[in-house]
Amino acid sequence: MKLLLLFACLLIAGLSLGGCASSGSAQPTVRKLNLSRYGGEWHEIGRLPNPFQKGLVAAKAIYETNPDGSLKVRNVGLKQDGTLTSIEGTATIPDPTEPGKLLVRLDRFPANIFAGDYWVLDVNESYTRALIGSPDKDYLWLLSKNAGDDRLSFAPQLERAQALGYDTGTIHFNPKRIN
Repeated sequence: MKLLLLFACLLIAGLSLGGCASSGSAQPTVRKLNLSRYGGEWHEIGRLPNPFQKGLVAAKAIYETNPDGSLKVRNVGLKQDGTLTSIEGTATIPDPTEPGKLLVRLDRFPANIFAGDYWVLDVNESYTRALIGSPDKDYLWLLSKNAGDDRLSFAPQLERAQALGYDTGTIHFNPKRIN
């Protein structure tokens, strides 16, 4: 058990430091982000494979604005065997001149040791579809407030991600949605 915990801490540290090292990337994010409109329930339509979501067949994020201007984050995942997992945290905008570059710190140890980059690369005008990435281009999410959306709904966002250098050919599209 101690070995597993040590491995998890090292993995999170490596991922976080990798993101920090490349945070000077010229990758453009949204210039304006209205956190009140961004709040709500977002269904994960697809994502680049990552170690902390391995085995999930569906995921969603629920965002609520806090009085201090941050976002309360609740991520819920559905495993292949039907069990639900969840974790909570907080998203902040460290630099108001770059509102699309958020940092997310999850509450549970060891995930709470480091904050992760959450870069809003695109959000549509109606705040119903979003493209989320990371400065190192290792993480990418296609999010929708409409559970019925699919990969075809995200053709413009996929083109944008590919133009930014993301490996869109390895995106995992979720076969299910969480109600």
